[in-house]
Amino acid sequence: MRPRDGVRVMVVDDSPVAREVVRAMLETDAQIQVVGMAATGREAVDLTARLRPDLVTMDLVMPGMDGMEATRRIMASHPTPILFLSSFLGQNGIYSRGEILAAGALDIVEKPQQIPDTRWQADSTALVRKVKSLARVPVVTHLHGATALREPPSKLIESAASRRSVSVVAIGASTGGPRIVDELLSALPANYRPAVVVVQHMAEELMHGWLAALARRCGLPLRVAEDGDRIQSGRVLFAPPSAHLAVMPGGRVCLDNTPQSVCPSVDVTFSTMATVYRSRVAGLLLSGMGADGAAGLLAIRRAGGLTMVQNESSCVVFGMPRAAIKLEAAQRIYGPAQLKRSLLALNGARSRAGGG
Repeated sequence: MRPRDGVRVMVVDDSPVAREVVRAMLETDAQIQVVGMAATGREAVDLTARLRPDLVTMDLVMPGMDGMEATRRIMASHPTPILFLSSFLGQNGIYSRGEILAAGALDIVEKPQQIPDTRWQADSTALVRKVKSLARVPVVTHLHGATALREPPSKLIESAASRRSVSVVAIGASTGGPRIVDELLSALPANYRPAVVVVQHMAEELMHGWLAALARRCGLPLRVAEDGDRIQSGRVLFAPPSAHLAVMPGGRVCLDNTPQSVCPSVDVTFSTMATVYRSRVAGLLLSGMGADGAAGLLAIRRAGGLTMVQNESSCVVFGMPRAAIKLEAAQRIYGPAQLKRSLLALNGARSRAGGG
């Protein structure tokens, strides 16, 4: 039986392990009862309305509706104290700490360790103290959150993307990728400013025929990269099927044959892009089997770049995007239409492809 002055908490995280860890940490205190758990932002909104908890712990990156959107909706309809648990404190993500708090959250803390160790008890004590303190804070309806819900999604996407000065777009894909890569590149205008680099897992005998057909639909010149090529505005370079495409300072291509689990490796391209271009790279990880590209996308995010993955419903195989989501490498999880709008929005600011 919960004490009369106890705190009713709902835990929101797309990871079942993370949900159970947070529940276990909170319930070390007899005054706290976890009354519900949600795996998605949409589920969080629905359960908050139904359960009316005293506080919600909110994950940031989740499939579909992310934690920011869920927070806006909760604060616009059923105001509730919200505490963000994030692994990206201090990182230059697409959302700043100020934006998270402006959406209605009361605070942001480091996500707890998922494996109990010597810090676990201290972390539990700190989390419990924070939750019990914030649960008593009065909150009110956030009208700006309600306004944001009425704003067309495309405007929200364009607003976020246009704040970036992006020099290069890096795209990684495998099984199911050619269709979405074709769709994205065919949507880019001939005056598209950012350089584009694509790593598509594909047999060599298929690559040239696919690129020949794609060239007829794409407004930008495209070619298979050669060693020493320069990454430059208004051109699409593809990693060759038999080598990894690494990026060197100055934006030069270095073809690498170092053994990797897959070739060409999306991780190699993304991680070297992050090193050279830092916040001026946008990384997209699309349909594919396995986990190639997830670690590289995380490197881009940690460098301050923009990171997006294809959503599950539009993927032929959701392996690579899923792996990136689990690493919290993805700032946005989008379908094809939203990915296209985001890429077009990145064309708004003058870009310079040469890295330094």
